Amino acid sequence: MSKSGPDINRLSAELKVQGILDPVRLLRTDERMSAHTTMRVGGPARIFAEPENEEEAIALIIAARRCEIPYMVIGNGSNLVISDRGIDALVICFSDGVSDVREISCTDLPGEPADRRGTKRPVDSNRLFYYAQAGALLSSVAARVARAGGAGMEFAGGIPGSIGGAVYMNAGAYGSEIADVTAFIRVLDPDGIVRNYRIDQSDMGYRSSRFSKSGGVVLSVFLMLSKDAPEAILERMSALNAKRCACQPLQLPSSGSAFKRPCGHYAGALIEQAGLKGFSIGGAQVSEKHAGFIVNSGDATAQEVYELSRYIIRTVREQTGVTLEPEICFLGFDGN
Repeated sequence: MSKSGPDINRLSAELKVQGILDPVRLLRTDERMSAHTTMRVGGPARIFAEPENEEEAIALIIAARRCEIPYMVIGNGSNLVISDRGIDALVICFSDGVSDVREISCTDLPGEPADRRGTKRPVDSNRLFYYAQAGALLSSVAARVARAGGAGMEFAGGIPGSIGGAVYMNAGAYGSEIADVTAFIRVLDPDGIVRNYRIDQSDMGYRSSRFSKSGGVVLSVFLMLSKDAPEAILERMSALNAKRCACQPLQLPSSGSAFKRPCGHYAGALIEQAGLKGFSIGGAQVSEKHAGFIVNSGDATAQEVYELSRYIIRTVREQTGVTLEPEICFLGFDGN
């Protein structure tokens, strides 16, 4: 990192303007990102903050924008690798302080509760509705709604990210994705205004959304789920989790799937076809259990993970003609 870096004093002053009376309580310096990413690698963030509520989260983002301080918002740190030298930025971690999850009524959904004739939004007794703040773990939300009889999130039982991150990149597995059960998304837009977007306004695609393209920050999600017997839902979730445990390297740190699925192919199959299953650079290894995963065998560096990802892309392209696209976001690396 550079010796100058973001101005923490200027950021603190702007946070006071935003109503945060004790910004020193919020801000930490040189926080190692290996403690906040699922790959368990990465150097320090120049400034690090874990907001205790949504108001603090919004204040941090607006203050960073006004001070022209580079920032990034993370949840559980899956699909993210920060370089060993760290990052000259403010990292805002959405964790316990912004992780509220609760059942709501359909009348609590954003938007106009009545049409022009004064007709109220009808109660939908065939569905369950939930509100979840962005820092809530996706797997925890999935388990909670399942126990309540909400179907549709069985696929998410073993995904390690936060629900905010899941919506931001439209996470999915086993033929389902978070967009399937999302009704509205509450977002802090780049202009500093909080807006609610219907799912049909959110441009949800394969591992992408309107917000991943625009720079909007997901604050919370309104879920809409069909009803089913909790026992049946939990049985389906358990079956998918067993399948995941059987074929994925869950016992080792990883960032989840390392590459997006190329059209007409599976990334893991292409990597295995290229003879790279089990291949390693230092402590970073192509999983012997599933070649679509890069794992930390215990002492990997972020640079080794990055170099292995680049080597996989190059080798697969040379041998198959297919160019893999990383699903991991690499930050702070030369040439990145």
